[in-house]
Amino acid sequence: MSEPKFDSDGFQIVKIKKGLKNKSTKVPCKNIYFEKQENKIDIDKSYRRIQICVKDLEVSEYWKNATKAVSNTLKHKKIVEIVCFGLGHIGECNISRYQLALLLCLKNTFKPEKIFVHDPIFYLDECEILKKFELNVIEENTEGSYIINRHGVTLVYLPHCPKQLTNNFLWSNWTENLENCILLCNSFTSLIENNINRVVNETVPFIYKIYPFVHEVLLENTFTYNDIFNDSSLHHFPSDKLKLLPKGFWDKQEKPKYENTEEFITSLMIEKLTI
Repeated sequence: MSEPKFDSDGFQIVKIKKGLKNKSTKVPCKNIYFEKQENKIDIDKSYRRIQICVKDLEVSEYWKNATKAVSNTLKHKKIVEIVCFGLGHIGECNISRYQLALLLCLKNTFKPEKIFVHDPIFYLDECEILKKFELNVIEENTEGSYIINRHGVTLVYLPHCPKQLTNNFLWSNWTENLENCILLCNSFTSLIENNINRVVNETVPFIYKIYPFVHEVLLENTFTYNDIFNDSSLHHFPSDKLKLLPKGFWDKQEKPKYENTEEFITSLMIEKLTI
């Protein structure tokens, strides 16, 4: 849920890390200042452009494979709600529009009872666009904390969100009820394999602890634009694996605190949306 940089076509500019030795050693100050902007958006034009993105995605091989992966994970269960954090500026950015299109494709195919969305950087006009698509905008910045439903599957969609957001979501649902969750986000395996275990454990301990008990399905990045759905996986928490957990695994802990991060917008920076 950071403010990424984009080129003139609206696509994100990504810096490629070649290894830990070349990793930037820049350390930001602890009190990061974030100034919320409020730009005007052409609501009708943006709405139409998102509809075009939905049509593009619906006929793609990527969506075909994603639908199959979700259905195979669900088995006999039903998605009763979808929760999405971190879409970004859907009125300005092509990446955000296509990520919203995926959410809308999930809505049209699996027909959940409710869909909730939040990003602390949403403009007022972007909230109106989301309402036109019959999505429920969460006002409060809960920093990824959301208690999932106990009577059906909650699909949690975190498109390229900071790992701290995923870690907070796991913390807020740190019970065996995670078996009722499908988490669509950046690959846990990539995070674990590309970082030092000690660092992952210290920075995002709930991802680190649950990882050995997760069933992960990598969604092959076959979409036309390869920087929209890259490194995305479905993560499921099978009940047979959760039953193997040792006594005390689910003991409640305090909400995680993060220092020296530029990518994670906390409630101290933006408490609520204006909608």
